[in-house]
Amino acid sequence: MRILILTVFIFLSGFVSACTTFSFADKNGNIVFGRNFDFPVGTGHIEINKRNMRKTAFVRPPAKALEWVSKYGSITFNQIGREFPYGGMNEAGLVIEQMWLQDVQYPAQDSRNELSALQWIQYQLDNAASVEDVIASDTLIRISADDVAKLHFLIADAGGKVASIEFLNGKMVVHTGKELPYPVLANCTYDNSLKYKKSIDRKENKQFNPWTENSSGRFVKAATLIENYRRQKDIVDYSFDILDSVAQPGSTQWSIVYDITNRIIRFKTMKNTTVQTLDMKDFDFSCVGPELYAGISDTVTDKNGFRKYNYQANYNLQKYVVSHVDFLKNSVPEEAVVATAKYPETVVCANDE
Repeated sequence: MRILILTVFIFLSGFVSACTTFSFADKNGNIVFGRNFDFPVGTGHIEINKRNMRKTAFVRPPAKALEWVSKYGSITFNQIGREFPYGGMNEAGLVIEQMWLQDVQYPAQDSRNELSALQWIQYQLDNAASVEDVIASDTLIRISADDVAKLHFLIADAGGKVASIEFLNGKMVVHTGKELPYPVLANCTYDNSLKYKKSIDRKENKQFNPWTENSSGRFVKAATLIENYRRQKDIVDYSFDILDSVAQPGSTQWSIVYDITNRIIRFKTMKNTTVQTLDMKDFDFSCVGPELYAGISDTVTDKNGFRKYNYQANYNLQKYVVSHVDFLKNSVPEEAVVATAKYPETVVCANDE
């Protein structure tokens, strides 16, 4: 029931989601990660997630409920509530962002512990310091086979490694290093976007369906702009230029640039076009302090713009999304909103045990 409760939101949202991500570095080794979030509604929360927090996976029986204690604090961007992020960055400089991918097929049930797709993101930010750590976790955990949130992921770390991770035919498919010639991902499989770019570069007169032209077209545009970066413009400013170039009119709600090297996040939203800054060193990630959140379109450049987390705000976020997206209004039961909103109450500081 828990997996169904959580993923009914993103299952429906996927049909109109068209997001773009990329990562690259300048000549000085400064690494950035850019992300556009495209959706009918831009309301969301920025969550300050603590280290040393004990968690139990939000899964339905008979699945084994994985337990862990977070090693790293993180800042995430959430719309389905706390602990279920769309993406973010942790203290180690690991960034994960997700995009819709219709071709996804998660692994069949086996001896591994399972997580929902969104909690898989939080698990990685809680525990992984590198791309290698995320890839290695596949031997221990898996995304639930019946999770209808069809997502693939672009991941980057402070060491400069980037990887796309997709689940195709029940297996984790990773592109990294030489197999990832363009550190970009949109809403087609990486291989399909690569084939599309090669076709465009060769000026072949091939016909593609509108979805591929839109998704892989964004892939090509972002990849080309990265190739053409001449280091004459600040890499963060240039990243926003890339995001602007692949924005979807009327639906690009968030544009985020993670400065991985300096652990700084800059972002703007459709409702608040001023680029705001979050410096991770300004936040206390120890579990003894209050848990904080802020509205993503609030003025939060100063850490004092954050408020103490509470259930009602978490509930109100999800309720707003449900009531303001036409295809969700009559599809998400009240108990689904309540159960997901209450889940963070099960997360406790390990110091208090």
